[in-house]
Amino acid sequence: MAPTLVAHVVADAGAFLKKAPLQEIGSTIYTLKDVVDEIRDKPTRRSLAFLPYQLTFREPHPEHIRHGHPSGTRCRTLAHTDPERIRHVTEFSKKTGDYPSLSATDIKVLALTYQLELEHVGSKHLKKEPEVKVNVHSTQRHPETPVNVAGFFLPSREKKSSESVGVRQKFPDGDPFNSFQFWRPALPTVDKELLQLLDPLEVSDPKEMSSDSFNTFNSFQFWRPPLASIDSLMHLLVRNLDDVSSSDQRSDEDKENEPEEEEDDDEEDEEEEEEEGDGGWITPGNIKQVKMDSSDWTAPADVTVGCLTTDFAMQNVLIQIGLHVLSVNGMLIKQARNYILRCHACFKTTSNMSRLFCPHCGNRTLKKIAVTVSADGNTQMHFSKNPKVLNSKGLRHSLPMPQGGKHGNNPQLVEDQRFPQQRLSRKARQKTNVFDPDFVSGASPFSQNDIYSRAANLQIRDGQGGGGRRRANPNAAHKKFVKKN
Repeated sequence: MAPTLVAHVVADAGAFLKKAPLQEIGSTIYTLKDVVDEIRDKPTRRSLAFLPYQLTFREPHPEHIRHGHPSGTRCRTLAHTDPERIRHVTEFSKKTGDYPSLSATDIKVLALTYQLELEHVGSKHLKKEPEVKVNVHSTQRHPETPVNVAGFFLPSREKKSSESVGVRQKFPDGDPFNSFQFWRPALPTVDKELLQLLDPLEVSDPKEMSSDSFNTFNSFQFWRPPLASIDSLMHLLVRNLDDVSSSDQRSDEDKENEPEEEEDDDEEDEEEEEEEGDGGWITPGNIKQVKMDSSDWTAPADVTVGCLTTDFAMQNVLIQIGLHVLSVNGMLIKQARNYILRCHACFKTTSNMSRLFCPHCGNRTLKKIAVTVSADGNTQMHFSKNPKVLNSKGLRHSLPMPQGGKHGNNPQLVEDQRFPQQRLSRKARQKTNVFDPDFVSGASPFSQNDIYSRAANLQIRDGQGGGGRRRANPNAAHKKFVKKN
């Protein structure tokens, strides 16, 4: 049976890097010019020059409709995508928590897939808002909190006064504080029955022990049996040799008397056993079926539009919107991955992925973790085993002194911290336009550029409002190896 081809397939950079057989997956292959520009390695770019299928380019903006492409690549350019699709995909990815992991090219690929789905299928099955699959409520006491630790008293909040009033501990006669029973229970008394069992036993006086008992105690035979003599060992050796020789003679006689038919039967039985043992092996013939059974893949039946990508963030957004996601081998991916933010200081969780500070304790200790939801609605958080997830990198330098003024540059320590507006100077905001009816000539009719103010030295441009640090942060994580063009 021939595999079912998807009518329209949008290919990401991962499809070309993995050398996916797109001609066997879809009928019409779409991609972006930015996707091809992302590919840097020479073998992949060389393979793009000789494709066995026609590659269709779609650009998201009108000014980028017709651009150059790799020489030799068969392609054609169609109408551009609607900017509304890009805006919708961007807002949707922010709600799912995958927006920080997506690049501008990834969002364009998502928008192109969304537009093709609207053109060829419709919008009835597409979702405007992501489903709230994760609803985690943190408990009052964390399960890792130690209970009944020596030296600590952890009382419960709810106490019943009726139980505490009128209850007094009765101590035995004597001074209870100085007695041994004050801080531990009393030792058990000797039972009478135990004494009765010990009465019949005769206890011998060590002074009355005979010389034979002393010799037995000091001898080597007291704690292990005596060693065998040389004569007994020789007798055992001769007996074993006789048994081995007789058994060898019997086996030789049996082999000579066996007919040839039994040998043929043994060979047939061995072949049948080998054939039965091959049932559990993975062979090139059943590798595709094994992958489908052991994963969340299915054959793409009745799929009109699909996106072939290897990016987990893109796959999550596509599946939650209602679009089809294809793997490199042409299978349909069904399950998505959800994420939440968990504070490793107070162990609270939140599903708002746009937060930087914990809504409960206010610290900047939120970490992104994966969550899976079962069929009955139970959630399971998956923590990373990598110890670098909670590393202290970026905290080795002390905080700088707070700066004041119109262009203060301070680190953000709390969520409601106020920042300067970083406005341009008055001289930089002046515009020289002699044709303006409100133009007022100054000392010079020529335009002037502000190069001496603090705003100019900080390279603040017009329309760059808002606070935050814009200079190099010594605590920020940097890439060690960056390839310079």
